[in-house]
Amino acid sequence: MMSRHAARYPTRSAGNRHLALFDRIHKAGIPLNGSLSFLNNWTYITSNPERDFEQLTTTGPYAGTHQAFETGLRFAAHYKHLIPSDANTKFWASDSKRVIETAQHFASGLFGSDWEKVGKAALEIIPETFDRRADTLTPGDTCLRYLEDEDRGHDNGVKMLTLFQQAYIPAIAERLLVEEGNRELEGFTNWEIFSMQEMCGFETTVRGSSPWCDVFTREDWKNFEYGRDLVHYYRGGPGNPYAGAMGWLWLNATANLLREGPKAGSMFFSFVHDGDIAPFLTALDIMKDAKYDRFLPVTHRAEDRIWYTSTVMPMGGRVTLERMTCSPTDPVHSMNKTFLRININDKIVPLSYCKSGPGLSCPLMEFIGHVDRRRIEVGEFGDVCGLDGDVGGITFLRQQQPE
Repeated sequence: MMSRHAARYPTRSAGNRHLALFDRIHKAGIPLNGSLSFLNNWTYITSNPERDFEQLTTTGPYAGTHQAFETGLRFAAHYKHLIPSDANTKFWASDSKRVIETAQHFASGLFGSDWEKVGKAALEIIPETFDRRADTLTPGDTCLRYLEDEDRGHDNGVKMLTLFQQAYIPAIAERLLVEEGNRELEGFTNWEIFSMQEMCGFETTVRGSSPWCDVFTREDWKNFEYGRDLVHYYRGGPGNPYAGAMGWLWLNATANLLREGPKAGSMFFSFVHDGDIAPFLTALDIMKDAKYDRFLPVTHRAEDRIWYTSTVMPMGGRVTLERMTCSPTDPVHSMNKTFLRININDKIVPLSYCKSGPGLSCPLMEFIGHVDRRRIEVGEFGDVCGLDGDVGGITFLRQQQPE
């Protein structure tokens, strides 16, 4: 399983935008009208932004700590019978405080609160450093060209969002300032309006609800959703030329474990950022918008798109690969009894290129063949990323087998 860290406070860049906006409004000293009138008595979601930005929320109905723990409980109900009672299951997290805490709370739900003390499981932290090369959970930190390419690399997602903001945000600014009687306030920038929309989700996560949500119309929210989709689609999804090679590293390592079967171990859990799940989905070739030739428009919203970030990468999102073995006496599948099934956030998602097995699964060897083909299609990680010498591969994704 690959999991994104659970719900959290705004990232530092988003938080800085929010604070700058609210500081500007406060210094203006102008009572606000209409849907923004709540700001006359509103307080920010945390009194200590420097401490709380980028960390898991611990209170409220959507607390990230609780969400991770509940996910662990659900996995225990579905899969715990697969773990040997005497096993010390190893699992992995990239070296980020919120990611590590998500993994720990998940483990408490799956293995019990004493998992570390009694040796039921062991968490291994994988550094998010460039020198890891291909032996990493965070290939976006080790792919040189992805980091340096200003036009098509990491920053491409924000660039595409900025272009789309020009298509839908000016009308919102006009409504809030002119139609609602806030002309005395200096005009809002596109990023300020976008920050207001972000606050709906952030405050809801922390406090359970937010007046920011009522500031915008349903159409505004559809456009905001699409803007977030563009960020991830072009930053690490099918719209990014480096994403497939980055995501193939984890896909290949997992495919090798699936090929080995139970002798390699029964459970493998990896915890990462959303920016690492998107490349994996790209390598898997499961969410591409072929109709748009991998290029979603930025002048208008693509209503019939396949890529929805809210579906595949919500806070606490996860992708689970299930290896299934059917009974040899099964009259339908007796000739090929091992299958692979994709479970994304508790929903079975069939592979468009292979779903002939039971429960929308794919015969395992057909899936392995597809993974091998994808290596040719997306390119070698070292070559695509401009890395010299032997870049290696993922070596840590192993379980210690009992003697």
